Amino acid sequence: MVINEHTRVSDVIKANVDSIAAIAALAKPLRKLNNPLLRRVMAPRVTLAEAAAIGGCSLADIRAALEPLGFQFERNEPAASPEVPKPIQQPNWLTGVGEAQKDLFDVRDIIASGDDPLKAIVQRYRALPPGNLLCIINSFIPYPLLSLLEKKGAESYVETVAPNEHHTWFFKPEVPQQETETAATDRVVMHDGPSFERLLATYPEARRVQLDVRPLPMPQPMETILGTLPTLAPHQVLYIQHKRVPLHLLEELADQAYTAHIHEVGEGDVRMLIVST
Repeated sequence: MVINEHTRVSDVIKANVDSIAAIAALAKPLRKLNNPLLRRVMAPRVTLAEAAAIGGCSLADIRAALEPLGFQFERNEPAASPEVPKPIQQPNWLTGVGEAQKDLFDVRDIIASGDDPLKAIVQRYRALPPGNLLCIINSFIPYPLLSLLEKKGAESYVETVAPNEHHTWFFKPEVPQQETETAATDRVVMHDGPSFERLLATYPEARRVQLDVRPLPMPQPMETILGTLPTLAPHQVLYIQHKRVPLHLLEELADQAYTAHIHEVGEGDVRMLIVST
C-alpha cells in the first residue's frame, strides 16, 4: 500500500493489522492504539503526520516502522524534529461560518486545577444554537469527548495547532440526530452501601482486578480503565476507586458488553465494579 503523511491510521491498520503494534511501539502516547476501545475512536481521525506529533516522533520514525510491513511512502520524509503536521482539509461547516457562530472553550486551566470539564462542555454544547460551532481547546485530543458528542449528533474536526495544543471543533447540525442517553440504561446500576457490598461479596478477591485512579491526572483515569478492561480474564471483574462518577466512561462503554455498578461513598470517593455481560 502506498501511503503519505495524510493517510489515516485506520486505513493503515485495515491494510495490515501488524501496523498497530509497530506504531504503538514508537512512543507512549501511541500505545492507545493497542486498546480496541480507544483505537476505534482514535484511528479514523488521526493521520500519520498527526500520529507523529502526538507521539513526539518524526515521520521518518513512522516510515521506518511501517516499511518493513510492506508500506511505501510517496516521497522521502525528513528525519528532522517533529513539527506541527499539515492538517486534513477543513470541512465546509467549519470554513463557511463566521466568528460570531464559534464558541471557544479553553479547558486547560480547569483540568490543571484537578476538575473534570465534561459536564460544562456538554452543557455548553446543548446550549449551542443549531448551525453553530463549539471549539474545545486542550493540551491533548479528547477522544472520549469526540465519541460522546457524536452520539448527540455533532460533527467533529481536530486541529493540532502545536504539539501540546489541540482545537477540537464540534458542529451542531440544524436538525440534530436523536441523542443516545445511556446513563439511565440497565448497563449502569447505582447502589447504596449495603447493596454494593452484597454485590462485591459475590466476587472473591481473587477474581477482582483493582484500580485506584484517584491520583491520576486527566485523561489517565479513563485511559487506564479502558486499557485494563480488554486484559480481564473471563472470570474477572474490575473494581475501581474513582474521585467522581465518570460519565464519559459510561458513554464509551454504552455499546460494549459491560455493566457498571456504582456506589458514591462520599465526596471524592466513588466505587465501581465493572462486570462483563
